[in-house]
Amino acid sequence: MDMSEDVYLSAMDWVRHFAARGTQREVNLAGIGESTMHPDFVRYVALARDAIGERGDVTMATNGLLITDELAVAIKPFRPRIWVSMHRPEKAGPAIEVLKRHGLLAGYSADPSLAAIDWAGQVAWHVSAAPNMACDWIVTGRAFLMADGRVSACCLDASGAGVFAELPHNALDQEYTSPYSLCRTCHQHINVTGYDQRAVVPTNEREGVLTP
Repeated sequence: MDMSEDVYLSAMDWVRHFAARGTQREVNLAGIGESTMHPDFVRYVALARDAIGERGDVTMATNGLLITDELAVAIKPFRPRIWVSMHRPEKAGPAIEVLKRHGLLAGYSADPSLAAIDWAGQVAWHVSAAPNMACDWIVTGRAFLMADGRVSACCLDASGAGVFAELPHNALDQEYTSPYSLCRTCHQHINVTGYDQRAVVPTNEREGVLTP
């Protein structure tokens, strides 16, 4: 599913809002899917740079399949920082060289093999990540915008378990509750007092209140 322009523009308005407050310093264009496949990808990168400002970061990850010199030239003026996943080495290698040539490579990741996770139990996958890593999303109040406009508190949320708002209709400048059902199957420690998903799951799974 491609994210609609209305949803994306609404998200960029909120980026400007939080950037002006000094609480947002990055826009990450990666998610559950390959961002470079979007038909308006180059324009969306430009809009992200405009929204976050010159001092903020525009970041993303890619599998490298669609990275070309032409694409790199088109997005270079907006200075995105791009990570390449190594799970398709025959594609990742050439993509890394292209991004190096244009000064866009932030790094590369072999996590699918070296630090594999099962997306909080949503896929049948080998798990090798350290079990005590903290969930930075819950601690810092980050938000993940899904392609259909739903906003979740979890970067692994493929089902909408952690959705707390929907763009362009709902405001993001609000409290949301966490943890939620997906937390009980996650490899990360959610770091909410009185709640440990690896021990006893409380009756009320949404008992922790955090402010983004």
